[in-house]
Amino acid sequence: MIRCGREIFCVLALGLLLPVIAEDKPDYSAPEKAPYTAEEVKVETSAGHVLAGTLTLPTGASKSEPVAAVIAITGSGPQDRDEYLGIGDLRPFRQVADVLGRRGIAVLRMDDRGTGGSGGTFKGATSADFAEDIRAGLAYLRSRPQIRCDRLGVIGHSEGAVIAPMVAEKEPTLRAIVLLAGVAEPPHSALHFQIKNIYEHDAKLSADERASLVAAIPGKIEAMMASDPWLKFFLTCDPQATMRRVKTPVLILTGANDQQAVPAQVAAQEAAFKEGGNPDVTARVLPDLNHLFVHDLDGFPQNYTKLPAPVVMDQGALDLIADWLSPRLK
Repeated sequence: MIRCGREIFCVLALGLLLPVIAEDKPDYSAPEKAPYTAEEVKVETSAGHVLAGTLTLPTGASKSEPVAAVIAITGSGPQDRDEYLGIGDLRPFRQVADVLGRRGIAVLRMDDRGTGGSGGTFKGATSADFAEDIRAGLAYLRSRPQIRCDRLGVIGHSEGAVIAPMVAEKEPTLRAIVLLAGVAEPPHSALHFQIKNIYEHDAKLSADERASLVAAIPGKIEAMMASDPWLKFFLTCDPQATMRRVKTPVLILTGANDQQAVPAQVAAQEAAFKEGGNPDVTARVLPDLNHLFVHDLDGFPQNYTKLPAPVVMDQGALDLIADWLSPRLK
């Protein structure tokens, strides 16, 4: 999702939805009787700050029997390791860690720099900086005797799905990357579409109000870019160019009702990877799911808070991720 003024995928820049950090100390422990443990860890980065995270380790993982592992990459905005957004109790990456942990795959999820228990400064950091934080997480996993260094992957959601190929380009030994609700076209165009799409489907606006707001979009984006280093970097990057340089097996998923990273982006991402010669590309559009992979027949972010409980990631999407990853991380 997006960060105050930098929300490309959920249009957080317009204040429609902002990431929320829970006021109470979050519970990152493993569920009762789970076949894995949840260990609080500290990850040192090349920039000098330390990231706080949780490593879920399948029971029995050891130096003699190491397991595969993946790192979860959050979307835009100052996110905690669960990618908690204040929409019910939706914690996407906690669900991902649980499903993969039950399949024998370890998961490292970390608070963004300057967020939750992590050090460093969030403001001013770019997508490239966040990619380096994820690479620090990979280095940490390689230092753990319970983890197979040759069986690592990454899972990115929203902006994280743009960052994941950036990481894979510099980490060619990764065995798999999963892109959830990402984009292929230049984010500048995607943001313009997202904002326009919101206005065009806002029944409260008159035709004149809608036309005026749409006409003001380019100027609003340029003003935001001038004051925000992250947004300037993000909106001028070229995801397709990076994708063409990545040969790591990739799974591309988007919800059919995603109104931010629209389904057409799936085919564009698939084409970019294949144009670069990637031999293992799987792409799917999942019916009835929104940008958060929650069942939602509307899909517009301004209505997320109206979703009926329980608000959870779709089990079918989670199983698809696990089914695809398992053979590639063996």
